[in-house]
Amino acid sequence: MDKRTKFWRCRQMARVFRVRMILYAAYGHCIIREDGSCYEHPHWFELAKDKWAQVYKTTGTPCSCWMCRGAEYDRKEYKKETLRIIKESED
Repeated sequence: MDKRTKFWRCRQMARVFRVRMILYAAYGHCIIREDGSCYEHPHWFELAKDKWAQVYKTTGTPCSCWMCRGAEYDRKEYKKETLRIIKESED
């Protein structure tokens, strides 16, 4: 029997959200609160309480714009670039 029940999916969603917030807290910059104060090293559950972070519960990127989406990986382009670098280093 499949163990991926509604409870399992809910726990996975919470696990992934927690990991996202931990990474954001570890590698993110200072957080500017609504009152204008700057918070340098927030804990992950303090970030999770903020209203802007709720969008990360269901998706890894808040929107599909070029800034939020980040760099896309293209395997063919990567291979071409690697071959070009190797050829240049041999010359």
